[in-house]
Amino acid sequence: MFTTCCAIILIVIGSGIDYGECHKSHHLPDFKLTNMFLGLGTLLFSYGGHSAFPTIQHDMKRPIEFSRSTVLAFSILLCMYAPVCIMGYITYGDSLRDSVINSIQTQWIQQAVNLLITIHCILTLTIIFNPLNQEVEDLLHVPQEFGIKRVLVRTGMMVAVAFVAESVPTFGPLLDLMGGTTLALTCLILPPLFYVYLLAGEKRAEKKKISRGYNEESDFEPLSFGEMLRETPKVALIVSAIIAAIGIIGGAAATYSAINELSTTQFKVPCYVQPFLHSDSDGNATSTNCCGRDQNIATVSDVSCSTPKPDFYGKRKDF
Repeated sequence: MFTTCCAIILIVIGSGIDYGECHKSHHLPDFKLTNMFLGLGTLLFSYGGHSAFPTIQHDMKRPIEFSRSTVLAFSILLCMYAPVCIMGYITYGDSLRDSVINSIQTQWIQQAVNLLITIHCILTLTIIFNPLNQEVEDLLHVPQEFGIKRVLVRTGMMVAVAFVAESVPTFGPLLDLMGGTTLALTCLILPPLFYVYLLAGEKRAEKKKISRGYNEESDFEPLSFGEMLRETPKVALIVSAIIAAIGIIGGAAATYSAINELSTTQFKVPCYVQPFLHSDSDGNATSTNCCGRDQNIATVSDVSCSTPKPDFYGKRKDF
């Protein structure tokens, strides 16, 4: 979290330095419904840590306070994301691409942010990958105690993830696709469904306990869909249904938009393949996306602008 906070502060400072020149020729993309749904996929990806929540709650000293910690965590995330999004929006406009880092023109700030984000990823992968690691260890019958088998499995998982990351340098469209598919399910569709089933199950078991005086094992058998509808309080049922409906509609639209975006995306060659190719197409490419409507404005003298992509958000309308 410390590295992330430092990176956010540097991004805001770097964007503030560029604001004076970039905002003068600030240009916003034309509204497109598909871009809005792609943004929804990105948003779900940003807040989509739900698959790790059960493991985190299980490891807490006081699991009963999980709701409080969740609200606090999402509030902190909002406070972190908001200044970066706002500064990127008002400073760079449609010259902003997959990452705001590449738009920051003060080179030492750009490099420092990249380093801090790398450290952040290395430290948080242990938490994010924990459910996946445990599933693989269970599949391979690896002992839960620390040992060479556990080290080899987790090292292999890290190598596999690094290989996939290097194999797909253009990650933006895939991020939107993941947000619209798997993360829409784990964030908006499945949680309310699980909640109403658990709530109805508890209510049914409590009723039987009151009438009988004790619980039997059969009281905790899975409910049918009809029982769930009858036992769940109407307010909770309506709210959960609305959330799930938003997830289904938004996820489907985001998935369609992401697939459409993937069909027109030109993926870069992985770094481990480039040495074997005799093409110099990316050899002189730079990592700084200059600002302005024509994406050719540099705020510092020692910056070389990358190739402009005026149609990154869709074909522009010329007036």
